[in-house]
Amino acid sequence: MGPAQSNPNQPIRRSGLLGLGLSMLLLGFSSSCGSGQPIGEQLVLGELAIHPIEWNATPLGPGRVATIAEGDDEVALFGDTGVALWSNGESQGKETAVRSWRAAAVVPALGFAGRWLLGVDSDGRVHRLRFGSTQPLSLEDVSARYLLAGKNVSEVAHLGGALVGFVVDGKLAVSDGKALKQYDLALRGLVGSGGRAAGLGEGEGGGVQWFDAQTDSLRHLELPDAMAVAFDPVGTLWAATPEALFRERDGQFELAYSFDSSQQVRALSSASSGLWVLLSDSLALIRDGQLLTAPLPASPVDSPDPGVRLLGSPSGDAWLLGDSQVTRVGEDSGGGQDLVLWRKQMLPVFQRLCQTCHLPSGSAHLDLSTHSSWSRFRHVLGQRVVEGLPTPMPPIGTGKPTAEELAAVSAWVSRR
Repeated sequence: MGPAQSNPNQPIRRSGLLGLGLSMLLLGFSSSCGSGQPIGEQLVLGELAIHPIEWNATPLGPGRVATIAEGDDEVALFGDTGVALWSNGESQGKETAVRSWRAAAVVPALGFAGRWLLGVDSDGRVHRLRFGSTQPLSLEDVSARYLLAGKNVSEVAHLGGALVGFVVDGKLAVSDGKALKQYDLALRGLVGSGGRAAGLGEGEGGGVQWFDAQTDSLRHLELPDAMAVAFDPVGTLWAATPEALFRERDGQFELAYSFDSSQQVRALSSASSGLWVLLSDSLALIRDGQLLTAPLPASPVDSPDPGVRLLGSPSGDAWLLGDSQVTRVGEDSGGGQDLVLWRKQMLPVFQRLCQTCHLPSGSAHLDLSTHSSWSRFRHVLGQRVVEGLPTPMPPIGTGKPTAEELAAVSAWVSRR
């Protein structure tokens, strides 16, 4: 089946053509797919409207992006031309000292409040990005901070709390910056949630390894042909084979959805909105018991390129990484579109009326210069700016929003 054609400026929808009938699932799944897994509650097929997100105010340069780390306001692209950083959609520069990367993650900072954007280079070293309003973008090798100096790291994931998981020489290691625990547990495709790590098992039997780093307990979950795992936003573990999706329940995987022969699962990745699933010619979102599907956007995956990679976003969006292009897609209600509207409509209001008091070093001692800060105070901003309660903002005598600006602020604060 060829790629669906669509106008990239319009929402993308897909009709439900992916599923097998429930009777076919009950009668034939074990023999056709050979999994032998029990059948659980089935996902209900639905439609999804998505569109490309204009997340960056300036174009990306050339080069292949290997992976992405995304914080509240920052997006770091790790690729073969170095590391490029954006904040609130604006470029913050590029660090070109390292040009080959394996993995990246956002983790709690060591030694102070905040978060670090980590990258693992092709030599197995762990770096954090250093940046700030008065500090140019740079890399710091923090391997030793995690007690990993001289070790060959290939993957990294935040497991929850202070715990960070690494794959070192193909096996699991967990560090909080104070102690390092290494386990004789071979896995790949590391993901984490709630103090747990999961990944694909290696060697005979394969399946899925599920490790609780807080109790040092391991479960091996049988699933022949497993090719991806992910935790959903509530901490449930999911897995995919090329033909089907599975949900963990009571220590085993249950079949949640099986695809017909026209579709294959290519990737599975977690986001705040649910689990994104990359299919042969479609993108799907597992949310609230549904499998919501949409055609792939025309770029960068307008051909059946098996190398296209999928990364879920903490904003709820999805990243599609091709050989030379990066596309971010999401719903109108998603965090990426919220950022776009903030940058185009709210930021000019801030710059005209608010920045005198509300920059990081402003007299109000409340930084409102970022999308994430506006999001945290969305309700309060609606009261103060739109309703003028209990006192108006901006204060009387310091400027006044126009009717158009008030309407834009009212619409933005009313978004979910």
